Amino acid sequence: QRKNSCCFKREDKGKFVIVMNTRVFESFSDKETFDIAFRIANNLKAKTGSAVVCLDGDLGVGKTVFAKGFGAGLGIKRDIVSPTFNIVKSYEGDKRLHHFDVYRISDISELDEIGFDEFIYDDAIVLIEWSKLIKEALPENTIRVVISKDLEKGFDYRKIAVEGIDDEDFGN
Repeated sequence: QRKNSCCFKREDKGKFVIVMNTRVFESFSDKETFDIAFRIANNLKAKTGSAVVCLDGDLGVGKTVFAKGFGAGLGIKRDIVSPTFNIVKSYEGDKRLHHFDVYRISDISELDEIGFDEFIYDDAIVLIEWSKLIKEALPENTIRVVISKDLEKGFDYRKIAVEGIDDEDFGN
């Protein structure tokens, strides 16, 4: 539910706050992180033909949980797993998802070897974990998601900052 024009009440789906051009969600559990990602993907698939979503954060911050919720929001029934060794995995759902984990990319030229541009310009949603490692290869209009911890707010607390999506893409 909206509170004023900028915030959602904290319920099962976390808190929603607008900070400049970035939307910040607060999550206090894996379920909330999953649900936030589900809602973003579900609204994004309804609005756009294709999109590139960059997902960054330290090791163990919840990128895989976010990816699982994101895939579920796109109607993907298979379990989403991090493609660390494969670099990319594709899934079919209501909308196709190409899920990249570029943590092991040591040189940007490796992206050419796997046909990165073909995935980026496919009629699909592309989710890229560790995107900051390949920022020079990314298209301009990307959606950026950064997940971070704040142990002062609790062990399970996550701040999920999302940049590049219109207000209506977050749904109600």
